[in-house]
Amino acid sequence: MAGFVKKFMDFIGIEETEMDDELYAEEAYEEETIRDDNVLDIGNRGKRKSASTNGNVISIPSQAQMKMIVYHPISYEDTQNIIDNLKSRKPVIVNMEELEIDCAQRILDFMAGAIYALNGTIYKVSRGIFVVAPANCDVIGNGEASL
Repeated sequence: MAGFVKKFMDFIGIEETEMDDELYAEEAYEEETIRDDNVLDIGNRGKRKSASTNGNVISIPSQAQMKMIVYHPISYEDTQNIIDNLKSRKPVIVNMEELEIDCAQRILDFMAGAIYALNGTIYKVSRGIFVVAPANCDVIGNGEASL
């Protein structure tokens, strides 16, 4: 079969050189030697060496400390700061107990729209206190359900 391919390549005018074969063989060898021990083949997924057997130290990255912001809005214009923190993936506790009902309702409506757009959640803690959480935060408690 190889003779047929060689004759066909000679007929077309393509010559196979030994230098090309050597170059390809060297590249294949280099790829095999560069391969990292931590890379697993699909067939060897369940057969990975543990860290204690090969002497490597594995560092587990710690999670960044989560910050929760407590905010007391004074007017409707303060809502933008609450939403900016929410867009930065920080949960916010909003205390609107000292606001007039109309202003508190406008702020709550604005926050509810932003929460919907960001796939977050809003929880009512008490009459004028709400927890606004982005999608990366879960709020767990036995208080009232989310709005």
